[in-house]
Amino acid sequence: MSTYVLIHGAWQGEWAWELVKPKLESLGHTVVTLDLPGSGQDMTHPQQVTLDAYVTKVADVINQQNEKVILVGHSMGGIVITQTAEHVSDKIDKLVYVGAFLPKNGESLGSKLTGQKGPQFTVNEADMTAVLVPETIENTFLNATNDEAIKEAAFKKMRPQALAPFQQQISISEEKFGSVDRYYMETTLDNAIPIDFQRIMNTETPCKQIISLEADHSPFFSKPDELVEHLHQLR
Repeated sequence: MSTYVLIHGAWQGEWAWELVKPKLESLGHTVVTLDLPGSGQDMTHPQQVTLDAYVTKVADVINQQNEKVILVGHSMGGIVITQTAEHVSDKIDKLVYVGAFLPKNGESLGSKLTGQKGPQFTVNEADMTAVLVPETIENTFLNATNDEAIKEAAFKKMRPQALAPFQQQISISEEKFGSVDRYYMETTLDNAIPIDFQRIMNTETPCKQIISLEADHSPFFSKPDELVEHLHQLR
């Protein structure tokens, strides 16, 4: 069996994986989740949150494992796992992008979003965070999720997102990042990162396999069993 490290997206936390983690563990895998700095229950001040801080935390977790890991990133987590792979490529067996950003060298998440549709937010200038427009959250993130209790809980748990990680350029090489096999799970009903945009990214940066999920931007809630099965098959 394998060790999976699951990285959440913007505005979220390790709580996003609360259905996926036990299902993967029941199949015999080791599963590690974490809150990125300033996310979930991590109280790092937004002005101290950077992409480098994300990468340091994820790399530290990976280095604590006894074997190479399957590193999974959702949404903004795709930026995080990409840069992390440049630092600890020898510790990563596979990179898995789940409805995630897949950047090229020199790009930032902000530059990747230029001209693209995405979540609607306002900027809190005082602490430089992005605050989701509440009435758009369900249609953007949970449009194919039917469980009302899950949707209500997710709505309550989302936090303002530090903007600095959106602005830092990725620095990756073929020798390190490029040496790790990449897999992309498309979320075809996604309103946060539309499927056409996902396919542009996974064409620009080719992956070993493309997997399609008929899911919204939260496949861990709308299609948890299918997501787990696909992850399990990558072991």
